[in-house]
Amino acid sequence: MSHYPVRYLGRQPKPKDLIGRSLYALVTPNTAWMPFEVNPDIQQQAGKQEQVPFNPRLRDTPKLDIVAPVKGQQTFVAKNAKVIGNVTLGNQTSVWYGAILRGDINAIVVGDKTNIQDNVVVHVARHSIGTGSSGAQPTIIGSAVTVGHGATLHACKIGDGCLVGMGATLLDGVVLEPGSIVAAGAILPPGTTVKTGEVWAGAPAKLLRKLSAEEKGFVAASADNYARLARQHLIENGKIFEEIYLDKHIQEEREWRNKTEIDVHMGIARDEKTQLILAARG
Repeated sequence: MSHYPVRYLGRQPKPKDLIGRSLYALVTPNTAWMPFEVNPDIQQQAGKQEQVPFNPRLRDTPKLDIVAPVKGQQTFVAKNAKVIGNVTLGNQTSVWYGAILRGDINAIVVGDKTNIQDNVVVHVARHSIGTGSSGAQPTIIGSAVTVGHGATLHACKIGDGCLVGMGATLLDGVVLEPGSIVAAGAILPPGTTVKTGEVWAGAPAKLLRKLSAEEKGFVAASADNYARLARQHLIENGKIFEEIYLDKHIQEEREWRNKTEIDVHMGIARDEKTQLILAARG
């Protein structure tokens, strides 16, 4: 695909200075389109289908159907995460550092206020074996779901309010009913169904026990906490070069003033964030 002009979404405004523009050009955007494959087995359409955008630098822009990711409101996608192709992310959803959502041969749908944590891999299937269905299968993730660090989700369906533990693997055709938990490191074989209110663990995973009231509260709190945390990361990652440069110098000046106590001797009170003088001894 390298010979096609790749379209990227969600880039920040370009810096105005020369150094900023140079660094801006080196930053790899985190969402990209994929060529759209017309396949009757693929019924789920998650991304936005359109024509490849015109690139004035190419003599002949190829006529190609593409599908681009769709992001909801207040959605955070980390700079080194990758969201590719036929993917929809709901509102207040977060995709954390190093995570990959690859919707190249089928669809990936993620609901609202779901967190896909660091280094998670989400993919889909063209053909599945041992699931009762040999056709193409998407990956569907509900709302208020927590997917722990390093988990792998492949052509599976996860209901609302579920928790997938760190390093867990969900294979083709796995179904997590709403309000269920898969423990860290568990491996769910193809076609496994985890019922509502159950906790599964092990490799291969088996029913461990029923969900406790405390665990139900933890899953709900995890979704809320990550939604709040994602807003902070969204602000920081959205800063342009000049803002980062200014933050760095404010921090350096703050450290220098704390070490020298010069403001104390001069009777100056400053705002901790901006370093603006709030009061001075007359």
